[in-house]
Parts: sequence; structure tokens; C-alpha cells
Amino acid sequence: MPELKTLERSASLNEVFNHIDVDGGVIVKNLIPEEARQQIVDDLAATMDDAEPGTKSDLELWEVFHGANTVRFCGLAARSRAFVEHALLNPVLNAVADHYLLENGADYWLNTGQVMAVGPGEKAQYLHRDEANWPEAVQQGKEITVSCMFALSDFTKENGATVVVPGTQGLPPEVIRGWEATEEEVAYAAMPAGSGMLYSGRVIHGAGANETDGWRYGMHVSFVVG
Repeated sequence: MPELKTLERSASLNEVFNHIDVDGGVIVKNLIPEEARQQIVDDLAATMDDAEPGTKSDLELWEVFHGANTVRFCGLAARSRAFVEHALLNPVLNAVADHYLLENGADYWLNTGQVMAVGPGEKAQYLHRDEANWPEAVQQGKEITVSCMFALSDFTKENGATVVVPGTQGLPPEVIRGWEATEEEVAYAAMPAGSGMLYSGRVIHGAGANETDGWRYGMHVSFVVG
């Protein structure tokens, strides 16, 4: 089974870029300091407690994609200054966005900043590419979006760590939703709380199944060419 490389926070940006180039993603430990991570959790706790799992859409596609026991909500910048300072303006994430997106456009925009909390018993999300949200903009070999999944709690294979198919960022653009992978082809982005998985919009991935009785708290931030 392949693995995504895990780097220390002190790793160079070139190391980060190299692993994204090869595997489509890389894990960086301690991407958010512990005090800031806990502050974000505290800032978002009330919203998390009030949120209902499942999609707000009536479309079956989104019901399947969002999951029946996954909580999602946005507006994080309005709820947490620590989110702004340590996630939205995270220097490693911003450097990744600069590196991959500015060569394909004059600027880039925030696509989304949202909590993705996977609850007990949630099924695995179907594998997909983030760039498929903008099919008219997709070009072979061109990055139009990059993301980071921040771990607000520990991510494990058992509780729904992101499933990634390393190297698939090099496959043709038409390889998108519904692509199937064997267990021998996938990596699980297991990482301790405070870590972040930085990844290409072209790599095939999806949330894993949560087979535990606890919640897996993640926070997704992505940028798109503007």
C-alpha cells in the first residue's frame, strides 16, 4: 500500500512542492500550532454542536457526495480569528497556492473554507478530483485549484482519514468522479491533530469511511485560479 510522505514543519518549500509533484499531495506535521488549533476548535464548537449532518441540497448527487453523517459548514473567517491567522493565511498553504496557481492565472481566490466533520458510521466518499468543479477550465497538466485538509483531530484510517490515489494528478482530465481504485493503490492521510495535507486539485481522493464511534474533525481550505 502506498503512503503519502509526511514532513516536519521545518521542511523546505521545495520538499513540499516535490512531493506534491510526484504524489499529488503531502502531509506536513504541526502546520497549525497546538494553541491555535485548540482555539479554532473552541471558536467553532457552538456551530458544530448546532449543525445537522447531511446535505442541504435536494439533489441526489450531493446527498451521496456530502454523506449522510458528515457535518459541513462555512463562514469560518467570521467565527474564528485563529482560522484566519493560522489556516487561511498559513504561509505554507499560501506558498503552495502561489507556486501552482500564479503560473496559470494572474491571481487566485478563496474557493472555500469549511469544516468537514465525518461522523460515526459514515461511508467512504466516492473518489473524485476537485478540479472537476470547473470542467470548462480544466487543462491537462495545469493546476486550477489547490487545497489543504487541516486535521483538527487525529486522522486515522479507521475514523475517515482522506483516501488518496498517489500519482493520479498526471492522468488525463476526463478521469474524474466514479474512478475506482484497489486497496493496493490507495494511501490514507493518517496524521496527528494540527497537521495538514496539502494536495493538487488533480489528484484523485475522497473522505474515508468512519468505522469508529467518534468524530473525525477536518477543516478544508482551497484556492482557485481567478
